[in-house]
Amino acid sequence: MASECGSWQPAQPRVPCSLSQAAWFVGLFRKVAAASALFICFSFCFTPPDVGAQIPEVTVAIGSDTDTFNPQEQTSSLFINLCELIYDSLLFENAEGKLEPRLATKVDVSNDGFVYTLHLRKGVKFSDGTLFDAHAMRLTIDRALDPKMRVPQRHLINMIKELKVVDDSTLVINLSHPFAPFMQILSTFVLFPISPAAIEEHGEEVRQKPVGAGPYVLKEWVKGDRIVLVRNERYYGQKASVEKLTFKIVPESASREAMLKAGEIDVCYRPSPANVAALKSDPNITVDMPLDTRTISIGLNCQKGATKNKLVRQAFNYAVDKKAIVSQVLFDTAVPMDGPCSPALFGYHKMPNQYDYNPEKAKELLKKAGFDFSQTIHLRAPQGRYLFEKQVSEAVQAYLRAIGVEVELKTYEWPTYVSRLLKPLDETKLELFLLGWVPVIRDADAALYGPFHSSMNPPKGLASAFYSVPAFDEAIEAARMELNPQNRLVFFKKASEIVWEDCPWIWLYVKSFALAYRSHLKGMVVTGTEKFFPTYVTKK
Repeated sequence: MASECGSWQPAQPRVPCSLSQAAWFVGLFRKVAAASALFICFSFCFTPPDVGAQIPEVTVAIGSDTDTFNPQEQTSSLFINLCELIYDSLLFENAEGKLEPRLATKVDVSNDGFVYTLHLRKGVKFSDGTLFDAHAMRLTIDRALDPKMRVPQRHLINMIKELKVVDDSTLVINLSHPFAPFMQILSTFVLFPISPAAIEEHGEEVRQKPVGAGPYVLKEWVKGDRIVLVRNERYYGQKASVEKLTFKIVPESASREAMLKAGEIDVCYRPSPANVAALKSDPNITVDMPLDTRTISIGLNCQKGATKNKLVRQAFNYAVDKKAIVSQVLFDTAVPMDGPCSPALFGYHKMPNQYDYNPEKAKELLKKAGFDFSQTIHLRAPQGRYLFEKQVSEAVQAYLRAIGVEVELKTYEWPTYVSRLLKPLDETKLELFLLGWVPVIRDADAALYGPFHSSMNPPKGLASAFYSVPAFDEAIEAARMELNPQNRLVFFKKASEIVWEDCPWIWLYVKSFALAYRSHLKGMVVTGTEKFFPTYVTKK
């Protein structure tokens, strides 16, 4: 692994250099085959660009609302995105997948990968004036680890064993075992710090009254109508060029697109795949569409009902024409899954055996499984959460009906849907369910552990297919603890092959993340992890 040091221009600069220098050193000591320690230093020095005139307001149309602004409770990439604007992160993963300093200026890693020492930025204050320090950071992590707290993606940090405050700007994190992508985890929402004063004053109501250290502050939240963020004048870094961000809740994508074309809004979140080509042809509109880390699949309950049988799950995969869904429903704004995670991730492997459309083979497998064709299979999907979720679900329903399987489809609003996903096995009524999974880091661990490791079965996590296979658990755990990248690829390949064969999902497609905005906005940062940052945009 080569050392990377030198001058670097950030994708989303927010922290100015000091007069003498601004460098960020991440010391990463890892064991290598020669048994010697390797020191990797990332040095960044940059001067923030001149963002020009301040922009009074940027208006964004989004499709749904949230029920919480507590970052640790999030299950939606959109509201993880908004939380990052309010809270900020220890490290920031930019559009190229590289880490930048934020609230942590330096991270040292022990030779054995068990100990991470965080050197926190001094002089930072939360938007309520409370000092951000190691004690505040520890409080946030302690809360995130508390089993009494609702933290759907606690698995991202469940290897944290002990925390030690060395001084106000130094926090030591001891892990129970090495975890290769932990440096990336430091950039995620589970570790966004919350003001201790706000926690003391509001208790769990901080989910409605968020106080962070990010570039924006929540000013107004009218449920079902709008969310308004205003610039945080206490922000430690370069102040945002946009004074106010207004997020209008507009469930229909066609309405969002019409508002964008008319100039009523500046940004359209997730335009309809059917209209992406037309939007791209409009000189007044820019469409960014990086390949996503998110996959869309139909979850299959592996421990209840007809889908408990692996042959049935495999049959359902052969029954659905994913290529036709991608071309005819999604207008080629996605690609069919050819492995259990997105090609955008480290650890992705294309599987040699593909579940190409083969209804005759599907029928043969159902016959072999002794499938009862008199029963009705229940398919559930959210509404207003994913683009064309209803059309995709209807297509799956039609394909299964074509092989003689009667399927009933119902949809639910997202909060209700999530509550059903989180029910334990003895309470769940889910059989087939549409779900998107977006890894928050570009590592296959985030795509495979959360939805498939047996420890993540509800209510502890969102592995709502209730997949439980010891061989898979062993392989994905080995990939987590192995620090050598090449060895990790071997473990990821094994884990991928096991879960692909077992089919806890109908493997559908990998999305592209589309964001459309007025072309006079320059400097928009759009990432493949479904985030966009208008913080420092300028107007042409």
